Amino acid sequence: MVFKPTHDKEGSGAGRVLSIMRTVGYNPGGKLDIAEVTSEYPEFRIRLLGDIGEIPDEGLICNPDLFQHTETVKFDGRTSTIEYPNKLVKGAKVFVFDPEHGQLVYVLTMAE
Repeated sequence: MVFKPTHDKEGSGAGRVLSIMRTVGYNPGGKLDIAEVTSEYPEFRIRLLGDIGEIPDEGLICNPDLFQHTETVKFDGRTSTIEYPNKLVKGAKVFVFDPEHGQLVYVLTMAE
């Protein structure tokens, strides 16, 4: 018999992320937080809400789908290219996971 974990598929993005983390496991010493983008790529930086210091890109692991990118898809035998804009613009809010060890912060998804 194979164990297939189940998690909530409804609710806010943050609620779904927390449900997945509870289901498959995570570092219990970390926390889910909201941050604001303070500088765009190539000098990408964020600041956790309530903090005064910025976290530079060297201290971040970021979901690559949040940066500008293209995707080639095929519909009804026709190939098309979809261009996605950079979502990590100055002032944008993002959900981050800040693990207990404090060495890296993980940018997960947009907060608004």
